[in-house]
Amino acid sequence: MDIDVRRHRRAEIAMHGLNHADDEYTLYYDETNNHRLVRITDTGLNNEAKCFVLGGIGHRGPPRELNFPALRAALYLQPTNRDLKLRHLGSGDFLRLLGSVKVGTYLQWLEDEGFYLHLQAIDPIFWSIVDIIDSILAEAQDDRLNEMIWPLKDTLNTLVRADLHAIIDVFRRFDYPNVGATRRCQFLEMLLETMEPGRSLCPPFAFQMLKGVLQLGKQLDRLPFLEDETPGELVAQYRDFYMARLSMMINAHHVLDAEDQVSREVSTWRFMDGDRRLDHFRFAVSHEEVGIQMSDPVVGLIGKLCDFIIVHSEAELVEARAELNDRQRSSLATLSRLLDRSLDESDIFANFVMAPSHQRRLWAFLDE
Repeated sequence: MDIDVRRHRRAEIAMHGLNHADDEYTLYYDETNNHRLVRITDTGLNNEAKCFVLGGIGHRGPPRELNFPALRAALYLQPTNRDLKLRHLGSGDFLRLLGSVKVGTYLQWLEDEGFYLHLQAIDPIFWSIVDIIDSILAEAQDDRLNEMIWPLKDTLNTLVRADLHAIIDVFRRFDYPNVGATRRCQFLEMLLETMEPGRSLCPPFAFQMLKGVLQLGKQLDRLPFLEDETPGELVAQYRDFYMARLSMMINAHHVLDAEDQVSREVSTWRFMDGDRRLDHFRFAVSHEEVGIQMSDPVVGLIGKLCDFIIVHSEAELVEARAELNDRQRSSLATLSRLLDRSLDESDIFANFVMAPSHQRRLWAFLDE
């Protein structure tokens, strides 16, 4: 499959003012929570649908020798540990990991060595429900509503998350995302009815706006992104995020973990810059590529952070932040500096496909 990188990247760069997209970097990749498929079963979801994170560490310029022995020594890793993994540094949820001495040492070492972090973090629940809003706005063709697209998606996500089990039951009854034209009215009506008990979680105006848009959807002829889909399949793959990064940073050297399914598919892609075929990525086995090993802990840690943010309210996060011990505060501050430094280098380095309110909570928790 040929991929025209100019078509993929030019509009994004212009729209978002992305900087240093043409610069030379070396970027190492690992991933976490790649469940391959998130689907609806008779009892709920086939997995926990935790945040998928693709990313790792990087530096300016071409590939260079990485001082991995120094990191191993600093972490007191046993020679029998063939690969560096997050589990070698600590265990538990995000807060417990922040309290690990080895996690703090690892983050500080990355900062001292001047590495950048790069990542794409995707909440599969948010990603799978936004087609409801996108379908209505695409069919309605109303510029005023388009200006409200992100608040609408945010409110929908809040209400879906308020009683996810009940919403999944609605999805199951209507073969979501394959709702189809004839059942759209019943689907939207039942969706509104199921979300009604959670309305107190949203500002009154936000709830009424979402309610009005869903009612508008019942008057339309079709919901274009909720037709001709595989019933019950919320997430089929994450390959588009590989494509996005490889299409955006065409002068970078991308070194990806040789995960069987992804590597087989991506290896068939031809990235074309006009008539020039790009040769800017390769796959490597993690235990033979130290840059991939060094990427595993940070990708896992970001995944834990995203899941932690999603399942806690703003008030709970404020309380958790206040109760951090000195070691946790130090590690969190180092992670925050690493992300800030990376974003200062290039806006491309951090992309969160999450509800806007969750993104605001994440940055508030990091930066307070």
